[in-house]
Order: sequence, then structure tokens, then C-alpha cells
Amino acid sequence: MQNSAAQCFLLSVGAVIFSSCLRESTAQLEHGEMYKGLQLEALKSIILEYLGMDAPPGPGGRARHQDLVRMYRQYRRIRFLLKGNSSEEEELQPGRRASTVLFPTTVQPLNSTMDSRQQWFRAAFYKNSGIKPGVNLKHARLQIKRPHKDKNTPGMPWLSKDIVVRMHKPPGFHTETVFHTGVLSSRDVMLDLTVAVKKWLKDSSAELLVVEICLFKKQEASTQSTPQLALQLDQAVRRRHRRALFTREESVEDEAHCRRKSLNVSFKDIGWSDWVIAPLGYTMHYCDGSCPHNYKPASMHTQVKSRLHLLSKGTTPAPCCVPAAYEPMVLMHYDSRGKLKLTPFNDLIVSKCHCA
Repeated sequence: MQNSAAQCFLLSVGAVIFSSCLRESTAQLEHGEMYKGLQLEALKSIILEYLGMDAPPGPGGRARHQDLVRMYRQYRRIRFLLKGNSSEEEELQPGRRASTVLFPTTVQPLNSTMDSRQQWFRAAFYKNSGIKPGVNLKHARLQIKRPHKDKNTPGMPWLSKDIVVRMHKPPGFHTETVFHTGVLSSRDVMLDLTVAVKKWLKDSSAELLVVEICLFKKQEASTQSTPQLALQLDQAVRRRHRRALFTREESVEDEAHCRRKSLNVSFKDIGWSDWVIAPLGYTMHYCDGSCPHNYKPASMHTQVKSRLHLLSKGTTPAPCCVPAAYEPMVLMHYDSRGKLKLTPFNDLIVSKCHCA
């Protein structure tokens, strides 16, 4: 009886401890999710304010295909120039990915078939310098923005569930059917082309990739508006980082102290993919953690401030964890008038933290 009572007592204590730990873990998780949500809301508010907008622009006019290609080339040039000012080096980091977006040089409607509900389009993609040679391709997705309702087009005739995609692989232009699938009735569609694109990238003699898509209309319509296409490539690439400055910055032992922390931001997840064209997302770094005595002091003034906090037993403020350096980011987006623009953010991405 005593053994049974002791076992029951231990089980009860264990259940209480487990329940307490579970509640604590759940509370921490909920707090973390709430903090993440607040960070994203603050980020959205700051970006809109910087762009001079009160709210995201509505689904107004969209740039022509030629303007989109020209702007994307300019976007890449500006990114290259801004990155060139950074004292960074490249080192291969497993598990790290970067996205390259290819826009087709041409998108042409093909002759209609016997079925008046079908309309074929042919797009031509070329390899560019954004594709890292010899680096593993993780995913390749074809983004299709189907024409949407405008003043002259009643209804939304293109929003059928069926889409067919064919790919031509030089030489010989052999045609391979990649997709014939049902897609949810939304304007933007992402289709996985990883297997076919991997073959294209491995073939050094094939610079051109021709993709044909067939859109099915819900009803007959005279409109032949061209869809916007983009090919998104996710690769395991070389990660830029600073040599000795970040060895302690990212170490586990200093996790509670002042350090750089990260939050992945996807413009699609926050509902901005219809007006933010590039990048598709980025890693938002921020500074967080405590500043013990003489930990990462920004200056001699910080050391004096830290010493005074120690001598006054906390009655004077301690140094705070703040950004020490930034990296630039360029946003390609539509403004409130529906015009495509490039906006640089010079101090949005934190690259280093210290106590000040």
C-alpha cells in the first residue's frame, strides 16, 4: 500500500510538473508569435510611410512586359552597385538559399485551337548572371499572373481551374507536357517546374528555354490579354558575411546578450505580392538582448555609461542593444498611381549589433 501510494504521489507530481512546463512552453510560443506579428505590422507600417503611402496600392494598371523586363535589369544593376560598397566576402553555407527571378524576353499569343475556350501563349527565357553555375537548384516555380478584370472586360473569363504547361528543350525543340492539372480559381498561380528546369540548367549548350502555357476560359470572350510570367529559381548559394566580426555575433553562448536576430519576411505571406515585384522576400535582422558590463561597447562613452550603471547599482540606465551597421535593400514595386518604381532602403537590414 505504501509503495502504491508513493507511486501515485510521484505520478501526480510528474503530471503537475509536465503540465506546468507545457503551459510555460505554450505561453512562450504564443508570446513569440505575437511578437513576430507585431514586428511584421511595424515593418509594413514603416515601409508604407517611407514610400509615402497610407495603404497598399489597389489592383490598378500594370506595367507592360517590356517595361517589366527593363525595370528588372535596372533593379539588378542597382543591387550590384549597392552590394559592391559592402566589405563582405562569400563563403559556401549549406542550407542557405537565394532566389533569382527570370522574366521572359517575349510572351506571344499563339494561333487559337479549335476550342474557342483555349488560348496558348509562348514565352522565351534566357539564362543570366543571377544563376550560379554549379550550385544545386532547390526549386523552380513558374509564376502566372492571369489577366484580371478591367473596365472593358466584364467578368473574369480567364479564371478557370485548368492550365497546361509545355516546355521546349533545345536542340530539336522536343515538346514535353509538364502540367495538366486543376488549379484553384485565383489570379496568381505558382507551378513547380523543378525537374524540367534542372535539365535545362545542366545543359551548358541550351541558353534558351521556351515555355508554352494554355489558359482555359470559363466562357467565350474576345479578350486576349497577355498573362505576366516569371520563373523563380531557389538555389543553395554562397552566403555573404563578414569574416571575424560575426563569429561571436551568431554564437549560441551569447544568446541572451546583445546579438543580431532574424525574422524571414515573405511579401506573399503578408499579402503584398500583387504590388511588390522584387524581392519576393528577405531576412529582417534586428538587434536584441542584454548589455552586461563592457559587452560589445560601441565607444568609450558606452564604457563610461556601463561603469556608471554598475556603480549606481542600476539607478542609471544601462547601454542598449542597437544596430551598428546596415546593408541596403532595393524594392521594385508599384506606387499609388500604378507606376513601377525602384526604391532603395539604405538602413533597413541590420548587419551588426553593439551596445550603446
